[in-house]
Amino acid sequence: MKLKLTNEQKLILSQKMQQSLKLLQMNSHELETYLNELSMENPLIEVVPPREMPPSHEKQFSARTTTDPDIMSRTIADTPHNTLYDSVKEQINYLRIPELLRRELIWLADEMNERGYLPKEEPELYAFGGSIERYENAVKVFQSLEPAGVGARTLGECLLIQLRRRGEEDDISREICLSYLDRLAKGQLNYIASKLNVTVGRIEQARSLIAGLEPNPSNGYYGGKQTMYIRPDVEVVQDNDGLAVAIADRYMPTYGIDSFYLDMSEREDLSDEERTYFREKLTQAKWAMSCVDRRAAMLMACAKKILAVQHDFFVDGVSPIKPLTMAELAEELGVHVSTVSRTVRSKYISCRWGVFCLADFFKQSSTGENVTEDGVLRMIKDIIAAEDPRSPLSDKAIAEKLSERGVSISRRTVAKYRENAMIPSTTGRRKR
Repeated sequence: MKLKLTNEQKLILSQKMQQSLKLLQMNSHELETYLNELSMENPLIEVVPPREMPPSHEKQFSARTTTDPDIMSRTIADTPHNTLYDSVKEQINYLRIPELLRRELIWLADEMNERGYLPKEEPELYAFGGSIERYENAVKVFQSLEPAGVGARTLGECLLIQLRRRGEEDDISREICLSYLDRLAKGQLNYIASKLNVTVGRIEQARSLIAGLEPNPSNGYYGGKQTMYIRPDVEVVQDNDGLAVAIADRYMPTYGIDSFYLDMSEREDLSDEERTYFREKLTQAKWAMSCVDRRAAMLMACAKKILAVQHDFFVDGVSPIKPLTMAELAEELGVHVSTVSRTVRSKYISCRWGVFCLADFFKQSSTGENVTEDGVLRMIKDIIAAEDPRSPLSDKAIAEKLSERGVSISRRTVAKYRENAMIPSTTGRRKR
């Protein structure tokens, strides 16, 4: 019996350790998704909406990387794209609404097609308790999300949503959107004018207005589904003592133990089954919260060390990256190197110079130093500025000069830098 209990304890410990390691290597987006899903099945986990909504430009973050060709190709291949589906799910998670309505909105998001439309067919009301009123209410909330037009069931409805959002809806434009879009597309302005009893000029005005609307809400978004965009996990900030690091959590919900269900779990009139249920859920919630705290502490420890070692880079954005290995950091923190690896994996740090992958600050070149993308471009421009204009350097020659400065990249990579910076080739730079 004692052996059986010991094995069960080991199994529970193993499961807890797996959860702890799983949370440690999650980036902020994955962590938020995981905790939101966990809260759906555990009533003792309380979700408090974030203090701030993310700015619209957060969608445009793209990771900047170092000059190692392998890292560069990996970043290009692995950089996530922001999809309309992702954006909608993100907004739903930030809404301060009842959880039942949130689940209904997520159901609608799953029904949305690639263009951002909901099905025109009769809805499956089982997800709304068989109530058409609940369905229509959920659709109305869904259609209030960004971009304007998302959640429409027809083209006319999509255009009307945009007109209303812009305050430009009137009787004529509404009638055209609902009944005469086909005629408008065929240029049958006289027909529409006669039906609506207005002048052709008035229809032309409405046509110009409608022509400026977006028929596909998904335009500007990546076409896939359920792909994450880059959200910084930590950020470099300016305080009274200079630069410091902070967890970038102001756009994330906060999580804790729900006091209502905690009080309920302590009631004396609970059945044995209910008492066991609450005890298990409370244990799970406390362990999840402790894992989140440990993740934050380890992430801060790693970020502080990166800032201390790479301080010059964070000040000017072009200074070479100084030598730093995960093994060195692990020894300093008193943890296994795999813990550091999990902590920095797939996580990003933002600063005034852009958003960078934490793991890239541990990469080293053949000389023991690493250089940022901007730093390499600056070197290339300096080399070209100093060349003989009558005999400009080839990309291979530039790569060789970079190698002399401790930056080892290929001729092809030099060409990519040069072309992206719109610097002419050897022929274009030659002066006779």
